[in-house]
Amino acid sequence: MLKKILLLVGTMLLLAGCNTKDFSFSGDSDHWQADLKVNQSSDFEKQDFVLKYKGDNIDSVGDVAYTVKGRGEYGRKGEPLEENGVIRHSSESNPTNAKMSEDTEVKVTVKWDDQEETFTLEKN
Repeated sequence: MLKKILLLVGTMLLLAGCNTKDFSFSGDSDHWQADLKVNQSSDFEKQDFVLKYKGDNIDSVGDVAYTVKGRGEYGRKGEPLEENGVIRHSSESNPTNAKMSEDTEVKVTVKWDDQEETFTLEKN
């Protein structure tokens, strides 16, 4: 009996693992370039967001505030750039949250040093 239960649970986990979906978005503005990678299954959605400053003088940027709007919205304020001019953000949601689709319009707004740019990410 225990073997049957373990086989059933193992099969369910295997089937759930097979139902993953990966897609990504990217876009840029005059000063910024962004990539958003989405990994979904029936149980979760993971988003990996990377924002990169396109200019040469990274030290002049100061702290950055950004917002990513798709099916939901997230962002940060007061984020310093890494040495290579990048900010990274990962998030994971549970099945009750609205999930992104490949058709979702994703808008990124970046604020820094009294400047602001908004741009749309396109599906890759």
